[in-house]
Amino acid sequence: MSISIMKTENMITVRNLRKCFGPVTVLKDINITVRKGEVVALIGPSGSGKSTLLRCLNMLAAPDAGVVEVGDQCFDFNQTKAEKLSDKQLAKFRAQTGMVFQHFNLFPHMTVAQNVMEGPVTVLKVPKAEARAEAIELLKRVGLADKADMYPPQLSGGQKQRVAIARALAMNPAVMLFDEATSALDPELVGEVLNVMKALAEDGMTMILVTHEIAFAREVADKVIFMRDGVVVECGPPAQVIDAPVEAATKAFLSRVAKAA
Repeated sequence: MSISIMKTENMITVRNLRKCFGPVTVLKDINITVRKGEVVALIGPSGSGKSTLLRCLNMLAAPDAGVVEVGDQCFDFNQTKAEKLSDKQLAKFRAQTGMVFQHFNLFPHMTVAQNVMEGPVTVLKVPKAEARAEAIELLKRVGLADKADMYPPQLSGGQKQRVAIARALAMNPAVMLFDEATSALDPELVGEVLNVMKALAEDGMTMILVTHEIAFAREVADKVIFMRDGVVVECGPPAQVIDAPVEAATKAFLSRVAKAA
């Protein structure tokens, strides 16, 4: 198989990625691939580097070494230091990924529709009327078209997170990154957000999600990656990693999660 074909199949490729915060190495020689349309769940204990890996894929955290490819964009941090990248280069790279954070980060002074419109209008220079029409369609997709003219403080946590998903989708990303998208929600609101994420997966969206929702990862993910102490310990389909883990560290983590549930 030729290299060009492989590149079209892989939406994300990470090779020998390393990230340090001061003297602490948070990511150590990370190597992963994500194929187009694939859903990958990152699981592991707090502090294992999962969120930092997502932030490196979005360039919110600058890798210290390694190669990151998303779509047709590639940065080699072995040759170019992150601080030498221009704002234009970073913006072009980030445009390929939509990121949904643990906390919603909505603008409280803007309506729901305005929050969703903001990126396309400001960054992509989409006319406001067109951007609003697209925002309404996205809000329909996440079940919130009737909330378009309300303000974030008037919404529940689950509704706010669904608006955040619509806002990320408004930039038409190739990849969606979810960083513990349900962990700040009350238990009764988790399901409505997971249902939106499941629908995106069924629509063929390439997704990487950091989650403690092991049952959801088993149901939705094509691949599960277990991380601990900044390294990938185990990687494979959910039936292997979750239901029949090989590594002792994976078994211990899943046992603790099961006991806490």
